[in-house]
Amino acid sequence: MISGKLIGMSDLADRLMKARIHAGYESVQDAVDALGVKYPTYAGHENGASGFKAPTGEIYARKFKVNFTWLMTGKGPMLPDGERTVPIVGYAGAGPDGSVLFAEGQGNYGEATAPVDAADTSEALEVRGDSMHGLANDGWLIFYEEKKAPGPEHMGEPCVCWLESGRVLIKEPQWGSAPGLFHLTSINARTMPDVAVTAMALVTDIKTRAAAKKYIRRHPNVPVTDLVIDK
Repeated sequence: MISGKLIGMSDLADRLMKARIHAGYESVQDAVDALGVKYPTYAGHENGASGFKAPTGEIYARKFKVNFTWLMTGKGPMLPDGERTVPIVGYAGAGPDGSVLFAEGQGNYGEATAPVDAADTSEALEVRGDSMHGLANDGWLIFYEEKKAPGPEHMGEPCVCWLESGRVLIKEPQWGSAPGLFHLTSINARTMPDVAVTAMALVTDIKTRAAAKKYIRRHPNVPVTDLVIDK
């Protein structure tokens, strides 16, 4: 049982910051606004200037959707049972001609709460800019899963498409004039005829900007600066 006494401040403050980021609040001010508390009070808790007792920890744990015991003691899993996350592996619409830019190596741009029934292979892309208007707007999240060779299940459906040229685009493919070639369509751009595509992954879910803010959990201590077009 966790009593109402103050807990050691340094590790507690670190976990509180991690919980805030997990909940999608990018700044201390964002969390203060959501919690309805005074800025100096919360900022002191997160920067370690002052500790906080269990009743306050319960409020933070509920708001930030983390386990209360983990927040207060560091023991057990951070996330409640049943909650899964998927990596945000790149930016959609950020590259040349609206292509996808992936994080290089093992890096990513944070995590997002996994959609219901998401497969273990699920990954997410964060939309940047307006090149994908009509399918997804700036700040939206696009989830996809199971990258594999093009097949009938991909035709006419929004897909992440890995082109033979190395570009990665989000398009609706149709059979082309020869094996391995596909017509790639989208709402806001001309159809790209007979494009060689090596792999596709079905888009399985899309979250709007407002919803994405609740889903995204950043990694503040692991900045990603390198981008690659292919993955």
